[in-house]
This record gives sequence, structure tokens and C-alpha cells, in this order.
Amino acid sequence: LLRAAGVRVAAGSGALRDTANPVGRGDPLEAAYLLASHGQAGPEEAYEAVSARAREAMGLPRVRIEAGFPAELLAVRGRTLAGTLSLAYSRLVVHRGRVVARTSAVREYCDATDPGGPADTAAPEPGGPAAELGLPRQSQR
Repeated sequence: LLRAAGVRVAAGSGALRDTANPVGRGDPLEAAYLLASHGQAGPEEAYEAVSARAREAMGLPRVRIEAGFPAELLAVRGRTLAGTLSLAYSRLVVHRGRVVARTSAVREYCDATDPGGPADTAAPEPGGPAAELGLPRQSQR
């Protein structure tokens, strides 16, 4: 309703375990994920709310990827914006041309016949337990 009325709306995630959000992590990508997953915005609009519109609300200049401008980048693994928001665990943050944060996450899938042991990163064996369960694999091979 606010956007339809012409109000500039931005989003963020400053909630670091406060009374409004006792499990908050202060993660803007999580805020975008929550906006999209709760149907408040599509993935593109949700990301725009925590990136360009949030910078605008704070009086920061728009990020430009051009020679002569400081590098302000967030690199997240993913093929689509929706996929990136759903699995935005590993990331690299560049501020003023320097890497200032790096987060890595590894997801392992275990073989159903070996509870507790990591699965091979190759494709599940045809007809094997992992294939029968429809478990995804870690690698993109």
C-alpha cells in the first residue's frame, strides 16, 4: 500500500537479537529472503529494498560499477536472484575496494547407508539410496 501511494520503502535487518526479533542476525539478504518468502515482495523487489533503496534511505550514493568509483560489492553464489536469496550462505563483501568480510558455508549430504558419513560429491549412484531418496548433490557435475 505504501509503495502504491508513492512512498519510498526500504528494508534492512538491524535486529540483532532484540525484543522484536530474538533470533535476528542483522543480515540484509535474510531480510530480502523474508520479504520474498512471506509474499511481501518478489525476489527482485525484495533485494532492491535492502540494497539500492536502503542506501538511498541512508543518504548513500548509488553504487556504480565503473572506473574511478569505489568498489562496493556483494558476491553471492547463485544462478538466479531467487536461488541466491534462498541459499545465500557463502558470500564475499568488498567495501571501498577491499574485502572486508568473507562467509563460507559447506553443505554435505550423507549417504543413507552410512549415517553420519559425508556423501561422495559425485552424482548419486543410479538406483542407490541417495537417488531413491531424491537427495541433491553438493557439486554441479
